[in-house]
Amino acid sequence: MKSYEDARKSDKRQRLLPPMALLLSLLAQLPLILWSWPLAPVRARALAGLALLLAGVALNICAERLFRRNGVGVCPFSPVPLLLSEGPYRFTRNPMYLGMVLVSASVPFVTGLLPDLWSAAALAVWLHFKFVLPEERYLQGLLGVGYLAYASRNPRWLGLPGPRFHQPGVLSAERACTAPVLDKSDL
Repeated sequence: MKSYEDARKSDKRQRLLPPMALLLSLLAQLPLILWSWPLAPVRARALAGLALLLAGVALNICAERLFRRNGVGVCPFSPVPLLLSEGPYRFTRNPMYLGMVLVSASVPFVTGLLPDLWSAAALAVWLHFKFVLPEERYLQGLLGVGYLAYASRNPRWLGLPGPRFHQPGVLSAERACTAPVLDKSDL
């Protein structure tokens, strides 16, 4: 397991952070948009894209405010005084990353250029392997069985089952853990 300091050093070496990756994902969609100009999106798809955009922005704003209100760092591998299980964290452990993917996925729907969805898919895969999985290892090392129980209850992305972590001496995080995950009401 990586220690907190190892994770911080790794994070400092990280040159491309998620907000910049979102920007690159959006910029990667420009060539097809420019080539296809003038655009003629289908109204229903454009409305769906607008809904994705609003949902993505709302997820990011809500999660960021919840983090700040509870003293949790917003940047990857920031100090984690408690695990949040309220607001968007009830249905995803990664609302900010999910929000970024939704924002990226909204553009192909708004423009009517669905082939540009590759960019949102690439962003999701990159976030998953570069941030989500390492952050889960970090949190498991930092918080132990409490994180395992949290991960077993809260889906990683959106309604997709979370990983069933296996830790030596623990058969099942759901059965073995009796320590509750702290939320704001416990403070």
